Amino acid sequence: MTTIEKLQKFANDHGVVLDLDGEVGMGRPCVGFRHGNSYVDYNPITMGGNYDDVPGFEDRQIAESAPPDAYHKHQCLAVLVETDREKAIEQLGDWVDAMNTIGVEMIDYRTGATGIQAMITPPIGMAVRAKA
Repeated sequence: MTTIEKLQKFANDHGVVLDLDGEVGMGRPCVGFRHGNSYVDYNPITMGGNYDDVPGFEDRQIAESAPPDAYHKHQCLAVLVETDREKAIEQLGDWVDAMNTIGVEMIDYRTGATGIQAMITPPIGMAVRAKA
């Protein structure tokens, strides 16, 4: 199985979209997993002003297995394409291997986004977490 086939299988198994030509932040190229127009979060925080951790996502295994070029300003399943898209795809593949070893599930959660933040962040997000 190629890396892209493995990534697509992970996406299919978890009901998310593999994006090999995406953008995150202010137009930074990346590869990753989306749900709707947003990248899937890990260790999500509330957007209601206090930026607390969302209960139920305390396990840090996914964060600890994040690759070197994982997007760093928002904890989401996206790897930046600095100069080499194939390298980013390989890093995402390694991350998927780690998540498959951990055993993960995708969960909808309330983001707490209000006001102007709600224009950027949907009120319901999707995050990955280690299975309980």
